[in-house]
Amino acid sequence: MAKKRKTKTRKSQKQYLNGLLVFFILVSVAAIVYILSVQEQKTGLAPQKKEPQTEEAQKQSQQPQQKEKTARDKIAGIISGKKKDKDQAVVSKIEKIPLPRKQIAIIIDDIGYDLAPVRELMQIKANITFSVLPFLPHSRAAAEMLRQGNKEILLHLPMEPVTYPVDKPGEGALFTDMNEKEILHQLKINLEAVPYVAGVNNHMGSKFMTDREKLTLVFGLLKKKNLYFVDSRTAAESEALAAAKVVGLPIAERKIFIDNKRDYDEIYKNIMSVKNFENDPSPVIVIGHPYPETIRALKDASKALREKGILIVPVSQLIKPKSPPGVS
Repeated sequence: MAKKRKTKTRKSQKQYLNGLLVFFILVSVAAIVYILSVQEQKTGLAPQKKEPQTEEAQKQSQQPQQKEKTARDKIAGIISGKKKDKDQAVVSKIEKIPLPRKQIAIIIDDIGYDLAPVRELMQIKANITFSVLPFLPHSRAAAEMLRQGNKEILLHLPMEPVTYPVDKPGEGALFTDMNEKEILHQLKINLEAVPYVAGVNNHMGSKFMTDREKLTLVFGLLKKKNLYFVDSRTAAESEALAAAKVVGLPIAERKIFIDNKRDYDEIYKNIMSVKNFENDPSPVIVIGHPYPETIRALKDASKALREKGILIVPVSQLIKPKSPPGVS
């Protein structure tokens, strides 16, 4: 009896130990599975199972993506369309402006009386050249203003006319009865009175411009100062070309006076007549004055000239493009 009881006790202990072992094995396996699943989720290696979708569910899920794509396509189309239109507009605008076929120069004489017309002229989109008389109330101020505006400046040199003393050329004028020393002295003073000049043109001078000897003296000094000369052609028998050739001075002649008659229509017509010199190889130089009618005509004509491929440039660009402007 005691032996049976011992055998039963041993069986119970063995079953208990086997059960405990199984329990530990299950717990260990569960722990290992749990750890592996956590690691797979962290590293993104665990496969993600997707629930099968019905056809209707698939359509609904695709609709937001299709709407988003359509919106993106529309925006891209609008942007590219605008860019295309803008590019076409720029090309069209460029094509409307022809390449320059002819260059001309426009000189406005008699600067120095008043600064208001100078300001107006500087607003015109053209490289106008300004010729300043010496010893006027605003001569130096005008030169300073023009210098700041990057405009080319000439000394408008007063010279003796055949009608003197009825017509007076003004302070600083050169006369044929002056000796060499007097002429050179007065010329130097005039150049000092108008700073930053690149060249010189004559004011009146219908008598002085016919005296080759006196002109040669004047041109010799201008040559030393690296300036040029524009003959305003106030004298039909001008000796300017011959005198300039003697000293090697860059020179050109005025082609047109635009405002002998102070009428807008006449002035505009005269400016536009530069088209008649399109095949002329010599410099085309136009001279006018700071009259209100001239300023208005220049505003309109400068735009019309650009559209026809005629470019307004500083005088030096026509006479001596490679030489730097001189200074007084």
